Amino acid sequence: MKILAIESSCDEFSISIIEEDKILCNIISSQIKDHQVYGGVVPELAARLHLQNMHIVLQSALKETETTIESIDYVAYTEKPGLIGSLIVGKTVAEAIALYIDKPLLPLHHIEGHIFGASINHKFVYPVLALVVSGGHTQIELVHSPNEFEIIGTTQDDAIGECYDKVARVLGMGYPGGPLIDKLAQTGNSSKYLLPIAKNDNSFDFSYSGLKTAAINLIHNAEQKHEKLELKDFCATFQFAATSILKIKLEKAVQKFKPLTLTVAGGVSANSSIRKLIMEIGNTYNLNTIIPDLEYCTDNAAMIAKLAREKLINQNH
Repeated sequence: MKILAIESSCDEFSISIIEEDKILCNIISSQIKDHQVYGGVVPELAARLHLQNMHIVLQSALKETETTIESIDYVAYTEKPGLIGSLIVGKTVAEAIALYIDKPLLPLHHIEGHIFGASINHKFVYPVLALVVSGGHTQIELVHSPNEFEIIGTTQDDAIGECYDKVARVLGMGYPGGPLIDKLAQTGNSSKYLLPIAKNDNSFDFSYSGLKTAAINLIHNAEQKHEKLELKDFCATFQFAATSILKIKLEKAVQKFKPLTLTVAGGVSANSSIRKLIMEIGNTYNLNTIIPDLEYCTDNAAMIAKLAREKLINQNH
């Protein structure tokens, strides 16, 4: 079984080909440099660049894997969620390929793809408790099978990645600023400043708008008083506040739902503090703990290819 998968939900256009359980290629056309000048992703520009680059990515995938388009058995693509224009480009390319080779088309969910991206080179034992952390989503999901996902907690406003990037922008770090905050936080004092642990309640939901506002106010107050902001200490304090609530809620979810596997997914799963807290919880509760390979943390088509394969296998059992 050979599957060609397309991921185009935001500012990356990616094509991956998987054969059996082996990722043959994972070609990604990134647009970060094109959007940096605007301080974030411009939806119309992202869609136009997808149109401009899609044939190059497809040709590269086929060439790298020495695959003919006719040998593909299934075509998978990200149906939702994401930027509408970007999703439409990916869907149109997938439909054209599937129509040309007369093979089945599989529309898939972006977040489910992220979760299964963690299982590339690893094995899920169900049920799986997944922490989803990205620019647009912060969720805890209980995965019973590749076809059964249960959202048990989600953000009520900003996602964690969105919060990182907005605070980084106010600090003048540019876009994307999350990785730079993480890097600076490594050598900072996390108790130097005072920031809230947001929505520390009995629910499994999250809220990052309050932390974002508090962090930005702290920055502006320091500027107005002409006080020097110790950047490393501020980043460490911010990161502690942002990630502590993840650990608190995830640990409560582990205690209640008793999963056999614990994992983390999404672009922010590359964050060092988040990777560390996942391992700590996993070790405490003796869980099968899976940290995704860094190459599969950000948006990529390999995760969609893996999800497609697991769904097809699950349907046949």
